[in-house]
Amino acid sequence: MPVPLLSKQRGQATVEFALVAPLVFACVGLLVGTTVMCLQYLSLHDVARVAARAAVVADAPSDAARSAIADSSLQVTTTENLPAGTITVTVTRTGGLWWMNRLLATRAMSQSVTMMREAPIVLR
Repeated sequence: MPVPLLSKQRGQATVEFALVAPLVFACVGLLVGTTVMCLQYLSLHDVARVAARAAVVADAPSDAARSAIADSSLQVTTTENLPAGTITVTVTRTGGLWWMNRLLATRAMSQSVTMMREAPIVLR
């Protein structure tokens, strides 16, 4: 009596799933990690822009840039170019996703924003 065709292929779907599942999970993990890193990068740029805006209207740019940032874990560097009349604020964040840090060579993320210094408001 011949053996039915279906009984020879029993468990084939399970074996295929076991072979493909790690690849699918790795791709989903990398996609989620990349999305989170991009969102952190965009939020860091927004923080640098707010700090630069506070620095260009203040008399003490470094203090104003540091006080505009609520997160104390961020490092703020302010550079003032007097001949050009610009102020550059660089904000650096260390750390990130613990499982992405092993894949990336650097764990620091930084953003720089340069704005023109504004003249003080004169009230008459």
